Amino acid sequence: MLSNKIAFLALVLVLIAVAAADPRTRVIIHKNERFCILLPRTPGSKIVDSLKKSVSYCTSLVSEVRYAKELPSGFVERAYYKEAKDLSYSQVTGTFDPDTFSLSSRDNGGMASPRRPDGAQCLGFKYFIQFVEPRKGFFCIRCCHNKRDCPIDKAYKGCRAVIPGKYY
Repeated sequence: MLSNKIAFLALVLVLIAVAAADPRTRVIIHKNERFCILLPRTPGSKIVDSLKKSVSYCTSLVSEVRYAKELPSGFVERAYYKEAKDLSYSQVTGTFDPDTFSLSSRDNGGMASPRRPDGAQCLGFKYFIQFVEPRKGFFCIRCCHNKRDCPIDKAYKGCRAVIPGKYY
């Protein structure tokens, strides 16, 4: 009897986890020319205020991220792709034009991860971390197999401190 209750509870937890994994919050990195990041559902929203309800925007639509929207033309100014030699992570760093998404240049931005929005995921990886910083014009995303390569405990530090790479 107890094992049936445990099995039922496990099934309920799995169903809750699947429901939380909103397909609109998937990101992916296919090199610097094709990637997806999370942005507010509505252009012009403050980044930190809308992280819980962010959705995927891609440089070009990709079949793996079925519900994604396309980034506005001119959003990405520069993008630099890098992957670890041992393939433990892939990342894209660069600059963007906040005006193309009606973002305020006074917005300090914020960090997205699998916890925010809840259930977000980078396809092919267990972890990810992403920053969008309109005030600085920086964006960065890193998808990781190991938690230590995606240090979400450093959210307050921003792109250049947490995800080293090219930005200019």
